[in-house]
Amino acid sequence: MPNPMTLTMSEAITLVVAQLAEPTLVDELVKRVLAIWPSTAKTAANSIRQSLRWDHAGKSLIFLTDQTIAPIGVALRGVQFRITLARQEVERGLVFVQPNFSHSLSYQVPAETVNFVDAAGQPISTRLVSVKEKTQTLLGPQTYDKAAFELEQWFKLRRVKRGDSLLVTVEDWEARQFRLAHEPEKVRRQRRAEIDSRNRELADLLFNMLETAHDEYIWANEAILTAYARLPNPTGHPGDHWLTVIERDGRMRWNGTELRYADSFTPFEYLYGEEASPVKKVSVSAKQAQQVYQFKATLPYRKSLWRRIEIQGSHTLADFDRELRHAFQHDSGDHLGGFWKLIRRGQSRRFREVDLGTVEPFGGGEGSDSKIANLDLKPGDELKYVYDFGDWIEHRLTLEAIAEPQAGVKYPRPIEQNKPRYQYCRHCQEQGKKTVATWICIECSDREQADVLVCENCLDIHHEDHYTDEIVY
Repeated sequence: MPNPMTLTMSEAITLVVAQLAEPTLVDELVKRVLAIWPSTAKTAANSIRQSLRWDHAGKSLIFLTDQTIAPIGVALRGVQFRITLARQEVERGLVFVQPNFSHSLSYQVPAETVNFVDAAGQPISTRLVSVKEKTQTLLGPQTYDKAAFELEQWFKLRRVKRGDSLLVTVEDWEARQFRLAHEPEKVRRQRRAEIDSRNRELADLLFNMLETAHDEYIWANEAILTAYARLPNPTGHPGDHWLTVIERDGRMRWNGTELRYADSFTPFEYLYGEEASPVKKVSVSAKQAQQVYQFKATLPYRKSLWRRIEIQGSHTLADFDRELRHAFQHDSGDHLGGFWKLIRRGQSRRFREVDLGTVEPFGGGEGSDSKIANLDLKPGDELKYVYDFGDWIEHRLTLEAIAEPQAGVKYPRPIEQNKPRYQYCRHCQEQGKKTVATWICIECSDREQADVLVCENCLDIHHEDHYTDEIVY
């Protein structure tokens, strides 16, 4: 028995997980860890749970549910996945390591450790080879080595053709032993409905994991293994390879390390020229163009300040930007505006933001010509609007209704606003007068640590050279 005085929490978890032969409740595993790693800390149990999630999931164990885990070898035993062979693989008698085994062979597991067996459990002769591949990069054409398993003799005996599949079964995860079976394309076509059903199951599992993730991405290696283990019948006839499933599903994409929403891009990807196009530029019917969208616009930091605006489907985000600037007294000749569509993540109260583009004050910007009718909105949906990316004045736009236009009305237009709660000019109050303040002196407010509010007349008299901002009621 290891000395508990020298055992770390992570080592204790690894020891306990290695002893499990079947799925186990998280609470039970925590008890077993504490038995060999005693701790008087009140947060010890929570620390173990966090370590299971962040340090061990996808490496030594898999969460089959939120409360049930299993050693990765137990969870994946008998799980099947499909590799559809490309022309180059069939002609050369190869199976490329990446991306075919990208979910099961990470950088920590060398491909040299892999071994294959046939349906009878007999070893399949193979060796790891390197193939020269050309690719186009930012620096021009580049050649790199691509690892592959050489299976030429096995292919020839089974008369493997382009479009045929390899059905790969996990025999022994720790030993990286996989069982191979050949499925002709004809058989695959006959089982298309069954395969499509498996594809939907896998896609839904992955998307639900993404929806419930803390961030707007999930690590691909951990997510793929977890999804395969959670399939209703993981050892049954497999669907398509997970990359094919994601590509056809359309809700997600893989960037080499992460699974993200299809319309989500990292700052690094933006830096290298990747651009999302969330707004589909499709033709708008006459009816859609005439429909009136009623929005309530609020400021998150001043919810008592709001405007209700009507705008038609044929109007653009540039029209909406112009109306919002006027409604909230923003400068119409300076600073960028930007729109995002807020999409609820699953059943939670969290939203992800889909960039709809920026709008320049005098036209232009990638979002300027996007029509309201193309945003695919329904009552209850929300947008985020930001004026001035420096000061970042954020607005929440809630679509309250979609209605038919009124005769003789010109849109867009403001139709309602909050009842103003007027504040009064400090200098006028000192003289016994009540004059509505229309400006705040930022310099004096910072110096006095209190809002210094003034009217138009007193602004010119007492704060002419100061940095000020207009008050919006």
